[in-house]
Amino acid sequence: MNRTGTFVAVSVLSAASIVWGVLNLGHWLSAPGTAPTQGDIIVVLGGSDGPKRVEGALELYHNGYAKGILLTGFHRANEQNSNLYGHWEAKILIDGGVPAKALLFDDQSKNSYEEARSTALLMKSRQWKRALVISDPPHLRRLAMVWGPACAQFGLEYRLIATEPPTWNASGWWRNKVWAKFVGMELLKISYYALAY
Repeated sequence: MNRTGTFVAVSVLSAASIVWGVLNLGHWLSAPGTAPTQGDIIVVLGGSDGPKRVEGALELYHNGYAKGILLTGFHRANEQNSNLYGHWEAKILIDGGVPAKALLFDDQSKNSYEEARSTALLMKSRQWKRALVISDPPHLRRLAMVWGPACAQFGLEYRLIATEPPTWNASGWWRNKVWAKFVGMELLKISYYALAY
């Protein structure tokens, strides 16, 4: 094969690899998700604009997967009401039948890394062994990057549980503007986390 033929073959293979990667990116990002199992605490991560994470926690709680729910990723300074039980997520859970005493709050963590670290420290202090962590499907790959090391240092376990948004399509994520933006941001954050943590 001459140089031109080699160049064309390499170019075609490279283009095919890029297309294959883009087509499978949604599956790769959401792959760390697992089925729920019995745990000590359900963790609802912050950063969501809608109720899907909280609804997932409510379902897990009512199905007996854990006896408590930890809400993370919000800050008292951002709330008009400094009463954490007045936060919209807590209201959904309480209105859904979760007793207020079953709720815990992390209003200090500012990102996924800090949420994982803070939760692992809480679990260690309470002698809990497993957390069920709820978030959106394309967020799970980055979560695995930080929850794995955070839990491993104390011999803890975690399960990443994906929400089930009706508009998420792992095979066609780029067709929805909201998910396309979400995936793009996740790729940037994964690159940052790989360097920073």
